[in-house]
Amino acid sequence: MFIERIAALLMFSGLSVLPMPALAHESDGAAKPTPAQDFSESERTAIFQEIKVFANAQISVRDAIKIAEGRASGAKVVDVSFDGAGGRLAYNVKTYLKEEISAVTIDASTGKTIGDALVTPVSALDAKDRIELAGFSTAVIDLSDVVLIAEAYGSGKAVSVGLDEENGKLIFLVVVVTDGSLKQISVDPNEQNQLRNASFGKKH
Repeated sequence: MFIERIAALLMFSGLSVLPMPALAHESDGAAKPTPAQDFSESERTAIFQEIKVFANAQISVRDAIKIAEGRASGAKVVDVSFDGAGGRLAYNVKTYLKEEISAVTIDASTGKTIGDALVTPVSALDAKDRIELAGFSTAVIDLSDVVLIAEAYGSGKAVSVGLDEENGKLIFLVVVVTDGSLKQISVDPNEQNQLRNASFGKKH
């Protein structure tokens, strides 16, 4: 359920992949980036500008999750992505509640919502997204905790997080910005020990 804009950013950046079993270990293999020539000069400029703009966000991904879930009792965020297009600072957030997906934009400077939510019935989603949502309901850790885990192991700040499927298994993918570069971290939604280890390893 990643936003296509973020997916393109990831492929271009040649990011490293950190799979997250009970304990985090860097993968022996890194994701294969899409060759730079596949992107125009304007696209490359826009991607790096978005990373630069993100550094000015006052609201974190975890803040955005809390704000979005606070809009409706029982709502659970399943996807967050930063949008720095045109220099604006915002998060596109999707929440899941009562067989509906609500997409809302949250100002990354003030935490206020921008515009009205766009609601889509789960029945209108494609098969892949429906399978991911079915698995999401069995996850033992919340998305906010997933971000905490990824930021601790990636030593950076999350810019997006969402559901994905890998070899038939549900995972959470988190993109972390570290010193101007990107890392993609996968988190097992059913491994509680990750949160404990992330908490122990968190810098104070």
